[in-house]
Amino acid sequence: MANSLSTRHRNSVYFFSFLLLALAASCSAGDMANDDPTSYVDALMQSFRAGTVSSLTCPNVQWMHISRLLEYGQSTEIVSNDAIPANPTSSCHMRECSEGIFALWMVEAARTHTLNHNSKEFGMGWPSQNPIIQRMNGSNQQPTWYVNDPAVQQEVLAAYVSWWNDAKGKKSAASKDPLEKTIYMWH
Repeated sequence: MANSLSTRHRNSVYFFSFLLLALAASCSAGDMANDDPTSYVDALMQSFRAGTVSSLTCPNVQWMHISRLLEYGQSTEIVSNDAIPANPTSSCHMRECSEGIFALWMVEAARTHTLNHNSKEFGMGWPSQNPIIQRMNGSNQQPTWYVNDPAVQQEVLAAYVSWWNDAKGKKSAASKDPLEKTIYMWH
């Protein structure tokens, strides 16, 4: 009996040690987003170029990352790989995306995360289905998709920069859709 008790005790120690280790690892990975916004965004964009951004949950982009993401929003460099991140609920599979559009999509993610108090309950934290800009063509028509159109990207970037400049860092600006006065929206 004493021997089986020690085995149970040992198994409990292993289990709780594993649980503590897993908790510590998840905390340190999540805290990385809080350390240095520039380094975090640079690492995120490097992961995007390498095709290693997970599509299970949206990256932990936050309000403090927006300035750096907007800098990347200017890039028209096309990233081609089979791992362009998208909301897993989407049926669309993209094989290429401009670095700038992905960065602007992450700005939208940071805005919506702030608006929803970092809730990832709906859509696993993704701001929309895909990093695709669509133009609304009236209420009865299908929207036009713009996957890698530099002119559309510049218009969307201008809307986000204007919104960010008006926000002056105030999180209350998260409730204002930067694309509201444009003909564009995220797919």
